[in-house]
Amino acid sequence: MPPSTEVTATLSATLTVAELLAACEQSRADGRHLEGAAEAEQVLATADITAAEQGRARELLSLHRLRLGEVEAAVQNGLLALEYLTRSGELLRRSQMHCTLALAFHETGLHEPALRHVLGALSSSRASGSPLAEFWALSRSSMVHVGTGDSPRALELGRQALDLSRLLDDDEARFAGLNNLGDTCLEFARTQATLGLEATDALGEALENVQQAAALAHSQGHTFWETIARTNLGSILIELGRYAEAREQIGLSQSLATANGYRNLELDNGTQLAEITRFEGHVDEAIRMMVALLADRSVEEDPARLTRLHRGLVEMCKEIGEFERALDHAEKLHELTLRLTRQTAGLQSRMLINTLEIEHARHETERSQLEAQVLRIRAEKLDQQAHTDPLTLLPNRRALDRQLPALMRRAHDRAQPLCAAMVDLDHFKRVNDAHGHAAGDRVLAAMGTILTAAIRDSDLAVRLGGEEFLLVFGDATPADAAKACERLLVAVSGFPWDDVAPGLTCTVSIGLAVRNTGERTAHWLARADKALYAAKRAGRNRVESAPQ
Repeated sequence: MPPSTEVTATLSATLTVAELLAACEQSRADGRHLEGAAEAEQVLATADITAAEQGRARELLSLHRLRLGEVEAAVQNGLLALEYLTRSGELLRRSQMHCTLALAFHETGLHEPALRHVLGALSSSRASGSPLAEFWALSRSSMVHVGTGDSPRALELGRQALDLSRLLDDDEARFAGLNNLGDTCLEFARTQATLGLEATDALGEALENVQQAAALAHSQGHTFWETIARTNLGSILIELGRYAEAREQIGLSQSLATANGYRNLELDNGTQLAEITRFEGHVDEAIRMMVALLADRSVEEDPARLTRLHRGLVEMCKEIGEFERALDHAEKLHELTLRLTRQTAGLQSRMLINTLEIEHARHETERSQLEAQVLRIRAEKLDQQAHTDPLTLLPNRRALDRQLPALMRRAHDRAQPLCAAMVDLDHFKRVNDAHGHAAGDRVLAAMGTILTAAIRDSDLAVRLGGEEFLLVFGDATPADAAKACERLLVAVSGFPWDDVAPGLTCTVSIGLAVRNTGERTAHWLARADKALYAAKRAGRNRVESAPQ
């Protein structure tokens, strides 16, 4: 789709391809998607651009088109970009492209290909070693699982994404983690409500996260983020029945949307205000507000919004006994539903043809659900493998990065100490030299078994590498942690090592450190490591505690 004359007129003819791509990236960061699409189109219209430049332009154009609601164009450009990225082996950007495509398929109700691209995003992000890319893959995975109806899994993934975002120095990731988890909690609460189940905790979690997202957006001066967050806040507060607060948040969002030209969000706010007016008992006024929204020209080209408005008017007109008007809106709603169904079906078919996977389109609900379950199991298995040491079956360093923030947060919330113990096998090189590396591997595997048996559900045991392990004790005083370490010494020295290799004996040395308030993680673990070396120097097979 060519850029509009107004937008292209603002683009300088003197810009190089590199400068245009940089401008296009900045437009993405600022939420100026119409300008960004025009900049990407200008790159693609430039003669003699390289394959790399074309690939990057299509990546950005795919995202800009998606944000503008042009899903088919987003998929077309995204698949072309993904083809280049697969050839070039650029894992990080491939993961980002999979995320964009997952979102595009999700928005059109094609959950199977959406799950496939989520799986690709997770695989590529972990292979690239980028925590930021893994965050976005987890975030998109959560969103897609909402679409499949698996809200509990969506919540789990959303919380993982938020935990990971807290380790990143990236405001966009932090905002998205908070706002997206808030959305997921709200959808979970609505699903529970349809089943007649209570979901107060989910709504409370949604409110807390989106309030933080709005505050972050405001502090960063990012009006688009803030408008989205305050719109979401309005929806959550409506669900909670806190209409005055909802009206305040929606008013702030509407002011931002009007001032910055976010027309779709402005219309969302208008619909929300009409809903509040209805719930407050002023049904006639709510109807007038809905009818005024229907008269807006921009709504005419938005069947989904028209459907929501007519459905609301059917309910409200019936509520006040105006059955003829209710019937009129019901007929229009029926027509719209048929039109929207036809449009969605046509769009889905074209997108599937573009991916050469039309043969995998869903023909029946049972088959679709089964395939979605298989993909979900594969993704979970991949996730487990990526975070588990294959020899000891203990969590690895990547799992430590994921799980440690949650342990630290829980300890902080409960005002409890957190203790870390560095554990190292004594003279492990002698084991390999005297008994062979195969025996050494069996020793490490046995250590995995011993440590797994020694910890509680609230603790964490990790293989850091080689013969070194880390224990983190949750819900334990320093004295309790020290006693647990002493028991571990006995368990290791008393293990039947002779069954592993005749004449073999093994012991461990342990360095224990209590985390000080506000102490950086690296410094805390370094103190435990220093205590470990003190135990080594003192003769091994002992526990040494680091001074606080």
